[in-house]
Amino acid sequence: MTRLIAPASDHTHTTTLETPVRTSPKPLPNQWTINLHPVANLTILTLLDGDGTRREIGFHPLTPSGTKDRTVGSLEEISQPELRATAQKLIHSYYERTAQAQTNADAFGVAVPDQRELLDRLRSAVPGSQVGLDIDDEALTVILKLTAAGPAAGPLLSLSARWLGSTADGQAIGATQDLDDDGELTIRLDQSRAENFLTWYRDQP
Repeated sequence: MTRLIAPASDHTHTTTLETPVRTSPKPLPNQWTINLHPVANLTILTLLDGDGTRREIGFHPLTPSGTKDRTVGSLEEISQPELRATAQKLIHSYYERTAQAQTNADAFGVAVPDQRELLDRLRSAVPGSQVGLDIDDEALTVILKLTAAGPAAGPLLSLSARWLGSTADGQAIGATQDLDDDGELTIRLDQSRAENFLTWYRDQP
């Protein structure tokens, strides 16, 4: 199975936390913190991992009087019950999203059990390329990202064109190709297209 933890990134997920959570409370991960930042009449809550990277952001309306900008290491440090409940929902949202991302990663591992070997083949077939898997921060699905610059961009583009030509519709739905001003080509495939591409590539000589 593919084991992927929801990644830290610049695209931090934002959650509006108003619906009650009816599951068992989730603990704050070890060495993680929550920053409380009051702005006007609301408080911005940011879940930070042990390295200080943002993992989840939420909002609490009608900031309680006396709320100060601070970072806490446990829910017990938040004295206001409603604000503490919002912080608990923030933690719950993170666990839910992580579980969904892992479920999708596991499904990808089942669909492409030899993914490691296939990715290594791709790197060898297009020397100088970068090939890797990531998680879409919004959809929580697997992304296959292929990048090549200079002389390597041509072979990668040719490979992509051969694959698209083999598909039933010949369409690039779920696939994007970007060529920047420096000649670096980046191809991104969503989970369904990544599975399709790697399955096709497995049978290529």
